[in-house]
Amino acid sequence: MEQRFPFLHSLQDFSLERGKSRSFLIFLALSFLFWMITKFSNEYTEVLTFNVGFDNFPMGIVPISDTSSEVELTLTASGFQLLYYNFFDTSITLDSGKGVFENGNASIPLQLSIPEIQEQLSGTTEIRTIFPNTVYFNYSQLDNKRLPIALEKSLNVAAGFGIAEPLIFSPDSINVIGASNILDTLQTVFINTLVKTDIKESFVDQFNLLNPAPEQLEFSDSETSLKVVIDRFSEKTIKVPIKLFNVPDSIALKLFPSSIDLTFSASLAKIKAITESDFIISCDYSVLKTGDELMKLKLVEAPNQLQNLRWSPKEVEYLIRK
Repeated sequence: MEQRFPFLHSLQDFSLERGKSRSFLIFLALSFLFWMITKFSNEYTEVLTFNVGFDNFPMGIVPISDTSSEVELTLTASGFQLLYYNFFDTSITLDSGKGVFENGNASIPLQLSIPEIQEQLSGTTEIRTIFPNTVYFNYSQLDNKRLPIALEKSLNVAAGFGIAEPLIFSPDSINVIGASNILDTLQTVFINTLVKTDIKESFVDQFNLLNPAPEQLEFSDSETSLKVVIDRFSEKTIKVPIKLFNVPDSIALKLFPSSIDLTFSASLAKIKAITESDFIISCDYSVLKTGDELMKLKLVEAPNQLQNLRWSPKEVEYLIRK
């Protein structure tokens, strides 16, 4: 048999050698694993970088610059713990209550926060040093400002029609709460885009208010109603006398002409009632300069909701007698 099937002996030898190799590899792997466990169970000291953020800011304090910082911690910990810090998230969040807030500048001493940092580290990790000792950022204080509501763009009214009454918003203003540096840039709160075109009829609609910084500003109201009164408009021209102002008693001033032609458009319901007494066109002697041959005219008073208001002439000749 041995002479007829020599390959069987070779196969048995190969199986035996393969079994020995597998046992050796298993032994080697177990030895390496034991060495790793022993090695990483030892304590080491290493400098690691952590991301630090802050929360629980004092009432009325709003950061206006990035409050996140990188700090270097010198840590003594097991190899396993240090390995975790190197390969996984190393973020720490600290309470800003220990900070000093003065004149828009905040400083938070990290040395006082070591116990809080220690709580967020694993197991027996020990903090040796921390750098830098203090984190700085800028802040603003919350303020309250009442702002009027208005349209951002004019209404698209059909030809021959106009807005017969002042726009009525309800509410017409809101309280806005936010950082003072942002509130200082705001003068008006606008409504969401009005998509109506060629408007011919009066309407009342509800509109959302546009918040330019929703994450930083809080509105007392999120919407308002808008009432718009539309009417047909007609054109009218009247003569309006020019009124003189600031003329010394020592001189007599005469204008040429003494009245102007004033043209305007108004709603049909009001146009008949509008007369020259509803307007004041002024000529101010105090602004006259030596050598001026003409005096400029200025519209001082006029009814609301007029359109295409114009007058002629814009300047008049004058004669002074002392």
